[in-house]
Amino acid sequence: MTAKKPTFAHLSEVQRALNQSAVARECAKPAPLFFGQRDAVHLYPIMRSDTLRNTSTNWRAQPEVLSKARAFMVERLRADSIGDSKVWAAMALLPRHVFLDDAFYLRAYHDDALPIGYGQTISHPSTVARMIALLRSQGELTRVLEIGTGCGYQAALLTLCATHVFSIERIEPLYRLALDNITRVQRFLPRPPQLSFGDGTLGLPNHAPFDGIIIAAAGLSVPQALLQQLRIGGVLVAPVQMGLQKQQVLIKITRLKNDEWQREIIDDAKFVPLLDGTQSESHTGI
Repeated sequence: MTAKKPTFAHLSEVQRALNQSAVARECAKPAPLFFGQRDAVHLYPIMRSDTLRNTSTNWRAQPEVLSKARAFMVERLRADSIGDSKVWAAMALLPRHVFLDDAFYLRAYHDDALPIGYGQTISHPSTVARMIALLRSQGELTRVLEIGTGCGYQAALLTLCATHVFSIERIEPLYRLALDNITRVQRFLPRPPQLSFGDGTLGLPNHAPFDGIIIAAAGLSVPQALLQQLRIGGVLVAPVQMGLQKQQVLIKITRLKNDEWQREIIDDAKFVPLLDGTQSESHTGI
């Protein structure tokens, strides 16, 4: 009697693939656990320019992406010890992308200086964090003056770090842009900064003295009018050009007495030039 051949159940392609995957998992070594900080581009590949079209529609449909990118920006600053806890909290709360054109949303939370029009830029987040932290180095701030409002981002951050903030912008269209941007983020602010269109090199003597003055443009020297509007014990932070090569450095000036100021060089810097006077809409090509 001839023995019957054993029969085998037919495996579908899906079942065969599942079985192969199970065998591969059993043979594979377990991956080591990783608790360190990962680069944002690996955690959130949607932030890469080749996986998400850079349009306002895409970004507004993915608001959590910008929030996570902002959190990683702050963590990078914290890891590099740039700023202080109050500055980091302010930067974590305030959306930087609101102050930029939609075309730059993809780079809003990179450590980049980005164009805002009229030959001006929004400073690197690391530069902003460092300058505000230097301003706070003498203690809590009550009255602060900013020279060079730009798009309004730094002025808005300052309102989260000081009680009263005044800011001057010499280019009228940028002054109006900053007013609009501040309105768009006012729900994040305890109070809006007081913005002015005018010559920043003259300061605001009617509102002086100030605990801190921050200048967002580089001149050959710090205007004497601004030094005089600093209270005794107050701090002024500004970039200045030095030497024949006009190399820029960031300096911190502390007023010690009525006629005595102490200057400290902090680091190299790169800012737009500090200019006097004003530039109205009729002279900007609008």
